[in-house]
Amino acid sequence: MSDARPFIIGDWGSSAMRLYLCRSTAVGPEILETVSGPGIKFCADIEDAFFAAAQPWFDAHGPLPVTLGGMIGSPLGWRDCPYAACPTSVDSLQPLVTRFEARGVPITIAPGLRCTSVFGLPDVMRGEEMQIFGWLADAEVAADEARLLCLPGTHAKWAITRGGGVESFFTSMQGEMFEVLVAHSLLGRAMELGPDRAAITDRQEFVRGVTLMTEQPELALEHAVFASRSRIVTGGLAPASASSFLSGVLIGADVRDAIRAHANKGLLDKPVVLIGAERLCELYAQALAALDVDSICVSAHDASIRGLSALAEAVPADA
Repeated sequence: MSDARPFIIGDWGSSAMRLYLCRSTAVGPEILETVSGPGIKFCADIEDAFFAAAQPWFDAHGPLPVTLGGMIGSPLGWRDCPYAACPTSVDSLQPLVTRFEARGVPITIAPGLRCTSVFGLPDVMRGEEMQIFGWLADAEVAADEARLLCLPGTHAKWAITRGGGVESFFTSMQGEMFEVLVAHSLLGRAMELGPDRAAITDRQEFVRGVTLMTEQPELALEHAVFASRSRIVTGGLAPASASSFLSGVLIGADVRDAIRAHANKGLLDKPVVLIGAERLCELYAQALAALDVDSICVSAHDASIRGLSALAEAVPADA
């Protein structure tokens, strides 16, 4: 891809569209302009929504190549793109991407990944793989070096990479479990919740929840979560602090169980790589520290741009 010619990359998920007009440089992609739009669940017509957002760039530069990742490649998106099987790297995705033209513009959509997890179960991801590939593009990782990554979120991903590729991963639904428990279960009825009910308003209670899970490996999550109600009833927990405690329990359990699953695989001699929003990464880092596991935090935004750019470089517009 020529350094002088711009290109478009985008992370288009269920809730939001983020498009970037970029150009290649010797040190990575340079973002020239950014535009946001609705997620696919809010779009009556995917193609119209895309061109409503990006048309000014085509008017200025012509039919630039476009590379998209995320749920835009799901059955609910622009095209249903089959998953690529792990292990795989960004370079090996070239024959697996979905390519088509829309209004004379060449579109490439990433396939997402599928694997058999360390538990022997099938798992899938769309969008997060671009963040992983973005980190791998800049990380100094030996060809046979294995690393453990965590991408916190509504559906957190724990991934094993080896060299420059993704070997396997599994999904934790702790973020969605928090929402379900707060909004639809007995636990949420006694809580006092602010506008952002996932916000940690009481750090001490968050730490108490993490500690409860990390110091008692035999304590099952389904038993521990009820303490966010029983401690209110017995006077040991303020209703305004209960959601912070519940977050600590869920994140503590997620981290505890993931570390236990990978403890004998030689993956913990280097820091766990956390890729996500700063607030969430900090919470996961605190839970990892409770288990004496080091971590490093990487911006999901920066990693996604780097990964999508790497895919754009790997799949020439005229391929």
